[in-house]
Amino acid sequence: MRSKFFISIMLILLISADYACCQSPGLITDHFNALGKHDIKAIAAGYTDSAKVYSPNWEGAKTGQAGINEVYSRYFASTPDLAYKVTHIINAGEYIAAEYTVSGTLSKPEGNTPAYMKDKKYTLDYCAVFIIKGDKIIKETDYFDQVAFLRQVGFFDQK
Repeated sequence: MRSKFFISIMLILLISADYACCQSPGLITDHFNALGKHDIKAIAAGYTDSAKVYSPNWEGAKTGQAGINEVYSRYFASTPDLAYKVTHIINAGEYIAAEYTVSGTLSKPEGNTPAYMKDKKYTLDYCAVFIIKGDKIIKETDYFDQVAFLRQVGFFDQK
């Protein structure tokens, strides 16, 4: 009797979790498809106007679609061959975690970038945690190894 009750509860939880987690996977798939196409307008459309995006690339948060436009305009300009490859997506209701690899060549660095970084190739493993409300991203927190990036672009080779 007890085991039937437990199994019933587990099935209800699994069905509920499956429903909750599958409400927004298209949003994240669309997000990474737009990243791959460097389609800034489509990327920004996936965020609310008040969304907060955190990354080791900057201090504090970038906010809303304007912040997304700023970030990805810079990324795609400095690394025109920037490519994304998703390796795992974990759906947990309004939380979605994505592991992915970013690779490219820093062929058009911004003005304040040291000259030795120009034309350096890099590949980084990222993890992003998204919080979704409705059909929009309200928060994204990105994680990657900054030391690995600096190593690949020659920072530690400088004397």
